[in-house]
Amino acid sequence: MKKLIAVIMITVGLIIGLSFGTQQSQASWFENGHLNGNFYARNATNLVIARKTVPVFKYRTGTCEANNRRAFYGYLHKGSKVFASGYSMSTGGVWIIKSKHQYYHNSRTFFAVGNTTHYWYHRLN
Repeated sequence: MKKLIAVIMITVGLIIGLSFGTQQSQASWFENGHLNGNFYARNATNLVIARKTVPVFKYRTGTCEANNRRAFYGYLHKGSKVFASGYSMSTGGVWIIKSKHQYYHNSRTFFAVGNTTHYWYHRLN
């Protein structure tokens, strides 16, 4: 009888622990039912300098990656220094960028350079 009670207690503990663990991991990806733009921007860690002028798009996160919306934001000019991610296929084949002032990120917004060319930057670090 004691073994049965112990097995039931362990099973209930595992179920409760797994359910709380799942909710915490979703909190980093989702915020109020939308993907988190800060999660995308966290990948932009490489300091780069632009070799040529390239278009920049402002992304607004949706409920899934297929619902992310983008709009033309402006141009990243030759010689500009920004932090960039690696090539990201999940967001439509772009490089996610961030900088101190112009290319910010928050829970619903991030910026990316379109997939026009693979030779738009030179890595500094």
